[in-house]
Amino acid sequence: MEKCLVCGSKKKICKTCGAELHKRFDDFIMRAEVIYAIFMAWGFASSAEAVIRQKTWVSFPLMVISTFVLIRFFFAPTRNLHSAAMTTEHCHRWHWLVFVADFPLLVFHSFAFYTMCLALSLENGNAYRFFQWFVILLSANVIWLASIAFRMRIFGRDRHYLTFIKWCVNNFISVILFLITFKIYNGTFVSFAQLFFTKDLPLLIAPGTNFYRVLYGIALLNCLVDVILTASDYLGFDRK
Repeated sequence: MEKCLVCGSKKKICKTCGAELHKRFDDFIMRAEVIYAIFMAWGFASSAEAVIRQKTWVSFPLMVISTFVLIRFFFAPTRNLHSAAMTTEHCHRWHWLVFVADFPLLVFHSFAFYTMCLALSLENGNAYRFFQWFVILLSANVIWLASIAFRMRIFGRDRHYLTFIKWCVNNFISVILFLITFKIYNGTFVSFAQLFFTKDLPLLIAPGTNFYRVLYGIALLNCLVDVILTASDYLGFDRK
């Protein structure tokens, strides 16, 4: 079987016998994409519906962030899950990690995105839940990217190691900036850590306030940097 001259991965068709390579694995990735896409599309539809129903532009800036996040994370099954699985391709005793760690983290990403978008439907215009779940989404992504990069290194499949590290560092810095900002304006991390299912919102982050502007600026910068860093890889164009 040959190796692709562009990315170094095994080709889909064996040169000798013409058999498909990794067919079951490709089917698994395809099913993961469908499950993931349903949550992502459902979440974005919720954010769009919330903006339309409110008949005001107050939530539109947050929908811009939702759009960027949708673009960023929509390729996660194809890229991240595939890379995570391929790191242990020849280490059979570690294949279970894909189902115990990677796939649940993938589903959690879509759940966090859906919950973040759902926060736009709040009638009082409070952006607290939106930014809370944005940070939770970034934190989950940091954990996933760091674990994939770690496995790339220990299993000797580190061709894209630095790429995953750059993505991870961008999100990690943003999470730290979010927490520092929250500490400065609120004085405690306790409220921020409260779960989504609590009845009352512990904090008001209203549009037009400096608190809102700083958090929004961090989120927008994180999205723009991530798109710049990931565009070539998600399109399948390796940097020379």
